[in-house]
Amino acid sequence: MGLCGSSPGGPSNVHFDEYVETPPSMKGKVVARTASGRFAQGYYDAEGGQGPPEVHLPPYEGAKPIVLKKSKIAAAAEADKATRFVCKTLQQVIKDSKQVLVVLGYDASRNQACKDLMWVAEDNVSEAACKGAPVQVNMGTDWVHTFPHLQRMELPDPGERLMVYIGTPAKYLGKCLRSNLPAKLDAAYRKAQLVIVCKGACMLPIGPQEQNVLGIDEEKVAAAILESVGAKGKVVWGHGKGSKQDLMVQAFDRCGNRKVAEPPKALKLSAEHSGNDIGFYHLASYAKYLNELKLASPTLPMANYYDTGLLVSVMMGFIVDSGVSLMTDGDGLRMLSDASIGHTISKVNQLVTVSHYASTRGIYNCFIGDGACRLNGGVELACHLMEGKQHVSMVNLVIFNNHKWAIEDNLVDDAEQEHVLYDKTFYDLIASHPNVAVCENELQLQAALVSLSEKSIKYAAGLEPGGMNLIVVRGLDIKVPPVLGDLEPIRKSPEMAFMRDVLGKFAAGCEQKVPIYGCSAFEFIQFLHIFMGEMPEARKYEYICGRTDIQAAHMCGFEQPDGKCVLFINDVYGINSLGESLRSILSGFGGKQVLVMVWHPSISSVIDNFNMRRPPMVWPSMGIELASYFVRSEKDALFVEWEGQRTAGKVGEAITAKTPLIMVSMMP
Repeated sequence: MGLCGSSPGGPSNVHFDEYVETPPSMKGKVVARTASGRFAQGYYDAEGGQGPPEVHLPPYEGAKPIVLKKSKIAAAAEADKATRFVCKTLQQVIKDSKQVLVVLGYDASRNQACKDLMWVAEDNVSEAACKGAPVQVNMGTDWVHTFPHLQRMELPDPGERLMVYIGTPAKYLGKCLRSNLPAKLDAAYRKAQLVIVCKGACMLPIGPQEQNVLGIDEEKVAAAILESVGAKGKVVWGHGKGSKQDLMVQAFDRCGNRKVAEPPKALKLSAEHSGNDIGFYHLASYAKYLNELKLASPTLPMANYYDTGLLVSVMMGFIVDSGVSLMTDGDGLRMLSDASIGHTISKVNQLVTVSHYASTRGIYNCFIGDGACRLNGGVELACHLMEGKQHVSMVNLVIFNNHKWAIEDNLVDDAEQEHVLYDKTFYDLIASHPNVAVCENELQLQAALVSLSEKSIKYAAGLEPGGMNLIVVRGLDIKVPPVLGDLEPIRKSPEMAFMRDVLGKFAAGCEQKVPIYGCSAFEFIQFLHIFMGEMPEARKYEYICGRTDIQAAHMCGFEQPDGKCVLFINDVYGINSLGESLRSILSGFGGKQVLVMVWHPSISSVIDNFNMRRPPMVWPSMGIELASYFVRSEKDALFVEWEGQRTAGKVGEAITAKTPLIMVSMMP
């Protein structure tokens, strides 16, 4: 770790020793490989050395996330070497750049060098002078959504500037924020004018191409950036003349210095909107009202939390488009960065049960879909908290009850029967609770939001007690284009050919349909949808959608109709649920055979280095490593990484040999 390089057919930013047997003369060297297969050699010395040499022959591999099959942590000496190299390289890159745009994401808010850079930035210059300045500093889109504002703030076009992003970009979060950041990162990447500094990792131009370096000390790198941009001349504030003081006060929560706005009146919802979207406009108006209330009550803790799901994501889009802040916090940003389904419910539990939060006045609004809520026991937990816990805060839990896993349907552009949620009677039963409001239509939603606004005003004034309110919203639905676009390439992909070959052999001779268990993860749902709907081999299978990854993994360990089943899981959540089933599959003396396919995401742009549920620039792939701990003899398991038809042959042999456990890691 801490070294970099790139190689066709393998991920970038890994040490050469990991991919080929390295002769003694090459030990410790770093290679950068062009698509033509030729290598250029370089090394790091104690001072950072010459580093990877320039690679002049296009096309370039560029920075890719490393698929990490075993844990690897940079030792102190290795981290120091990587940090020295990155600092030295960045100093030269910044010096050679005519202009620099520095964007500070939320994760940079605790870094002293970044704070210093903000403080020295001048905000008394005109827009024209700002564009011509050597260095411009902007707060990232994620950061500005952690405090209230009533006017939309976008990142400027970097143009020909070197773009330096300090913080952690996030793919799903960017979609929720309607952010222009991913497009700007792509544009800067194509010009080799992009630097991204995260915790322990950095993307930067090395010669004419971008590379990732892992194992760095981000504090020292940020300090080197501050020193280098300071040497270029004037540093200006990029959010408009005279805006810095107010934004800094908001960003660093300096309540004593804030301007206190007039308290808002009770929410009045406009009748100017109509049609299917009116409910989303009402929710956006409620979010604007919460921004106004926070501006009038700067010392009162207030935050909104948004879970992963289609309707919640659409609602966020309406809020952002209205120009106001999502008004979340660091936890809220990380939930959206991780796209962890049901995460918001765990936050509700923390807010109500941890004594510090339970005894501190504050207003919290949590938005979640019924699928995600169900996955984490949301309504049952809410009833438990309302009955058994006391807290002085006001917690409003808003659940969109549209009876389906909508975001999974969106990925395949179809209404899947497996994604239907038969939960209407469940929510009907809780409607009689005094703290529950079920909104069957737009008028009832309007009334519920007005009521919440009135309670919030009184609560902020100390005239209303805390407690929990549960609002169930029905009738909201929307049709949006599939998130991942055209599915035709999947039909013709080598992965689909592999699935047809292997699954056809696996079900041969079975009298009953073979269960395929899964939890509709985005990494494989499109492949599975096309296979089950269009391929002749699918006639021997049925898809059983578990309500959680744990449930899907549990089911694959049970007795099966013909002793066989298939499990589709992703490379992060799914494999953590396998333990009990692996023990079950490998107990006894035969009669069971399970094919486990571990799916990874794909990479198509720079932002995929910051994919949901994975660390920056790294994709953990621990499935085979974890499963191997449960196997004592090689005759009992086959572990392979997908390599097209060569892998199909190995898997076919294991199927014929009745190997109990077959695990295929579907490498990106």
